[in-house]
Amino acid sequence: MEQVIEMVSFKLIEGTSAQTYIAASEQSQAFVASQPGFLYRSLSHDAASDSWTDVVYWQDMEAAKKAGEQFKSHADCQPLMALIEPNSVDMRHQLIKMSSCNV
Repeated sequence: MEQVIEMVSFKLIEGTSAQTYIAASEQSQAFVASQPGFLYRSLSHDAASDSWTDVVYWQDMEAAKKAGEQFKSHADCQPLMALIEPNSVDMRHQLIKMSSCNV
């Protein structure tokens, strides 16, 4: 099976500080890292558009989908979800075709 990259782009609710969001993201990492098939996660910010991208690498599509089904309702993830503008969310999954990482 091919590994999967999950990319979620979004904007924060107006008035949310970067520090507040990063703390909520770190809290949600407890859930994400405990999921079967989790490999790696990073969070980036584009200052020009004030948008964020959460990138997660998964062992396969099944692992990515199963984690996604539980993410929104898990207690460790709810503080993060409360800070995201719902209409701004764009989630995509793609199969990794080349990687320099051995995970």
